[in-house]
Amino acid sequence: MTRVLQRLDGYRRRALHEWSMWRHRTERKRSHRKFRAWLHQLRNDPPDVLVGANFASFGGVRNHIQAIQRYSALRVGLAPPERLIATVPTHYFTHVFSQEFQEFPAAGIRAAHSHVFPWFIHWCRQHKRADLRWIHTYHLPYFPEHGRDGLEPWQKEINDSLLGDARHADVRISVSRWQQQYLLEHCGIDAIYIPNGVDVALCDKGNANRFKQKTGIDRFVLYVGRNDPVKNPTDFVRLAEKLPEEKFVMIGHSLASETLEREWEVVIPSNLHVYGSASHAEVQDAIAASSVVVVTSKREGLPTLVLEALAHRKTVVVPDESGCMEAVDGGRFGLVYKQHDIDDLAEKTQTALGDPERFCGAREHVLAQYDWRVVAPKLDRLYAGETS
Repeated sequence: MTRVLQRLDGYRRRALHEWSMWRHRTERKRSHRKFRAWLHQLRNDPPDVLVGANFASFGGVRNHIQAIQRYSALRVGLAPPERLIATVPTHYFTHVFSQEFQEFPAAGIRAAHSHVFPWFIHWCRQHKRADLRWIHTYHLPYFPEHGRDGLEPWQKEINDSLLGDARHADVRISVSRWQQQYLLEHCGIDAIYIPNGVDVALCDKGNANRFKQKTGIDRFVLYVGRNDPVKNPTDFVRLAEKLPEEKFVMIGHSLASETLEREWEVVIPSNLHVYGSASHAEVQDAIAASSVVVVTSKREGLPTLVLEALAHRKTVVVPDESGCMEAVDGGRFGLVYKQHDIDDLAEKTQTALGDPERFCGAREHVLAQYDWRVVAPKLDRLYAGETS
């Protein structure tokens, strides 16, 4: 009887394995057909501008890429398009972009605009020619602060591409002035300055009541950021511990109380509410419902979260870090604390809570310099061939 059961278990295991392999092959064939159909459409009806690579399902760079398509006056295509991102596994694109996409000729495309992913940067360099203008945007190279114990291999690979291949773009853009200077002085890369754009129209759709109805909480101190060493979520947890009478909310990819406690060895206090991932629109609801927005990052290029909060007329508290300092104009539009000094962070947060009308003119500052309706025409001029 035991041998019979063992034999049946073996049959079951083999059947499950074969089914899994069949499912994997079927998925790859389906993904391949979708990818080929997109390339066929791209070849037959090329956009004016191809922007990529559009892989990540969250984050500031993804919002940036999507906003270019939304606000450009030209026909902008994303590589790959949103419909593929929604239906094809991300790991498939890693394989395809490193192989098949490299042979796509880009005929009829006026400009290619790369951002982070090495595969698309390599394609841009490979197909750079007189009638295809290559533009690259530097958001932020990886610094030691981006890793837990130094940079990961994939972060080093991206840095090699950003500081190696991307320097050969026809136009190099820095989203912040501090980074523009850093790239020139430390990397020998001459870039022009065009800042991160802010989708103010989306900010204005933020609804505080919608967030309150969904979560049961309002009038809180808000953190938005993924679970990542460079975003430094532990300092926000410590801030909540320091101010037990206030309410705190954390939103971001891979955030959960259990995750924070396990990975960062912190204890989540009762006044801190941790939520997981949220769409860009849902984040605007959270900002609208908040009293103060706090950033604890170790590094930022030019944090759009800060600019979005200013567009909402919210008081922000940021560390004395270059990107954050630039976003608040050196303290003109936000409170600045000494990085990693929890006492100073708590004091500045209390000041912000006690004086919500402190920074007049912050929204107007964002509208004048960072609104996508101001930024997008600058990119369109570059796409069209102007030098700045």
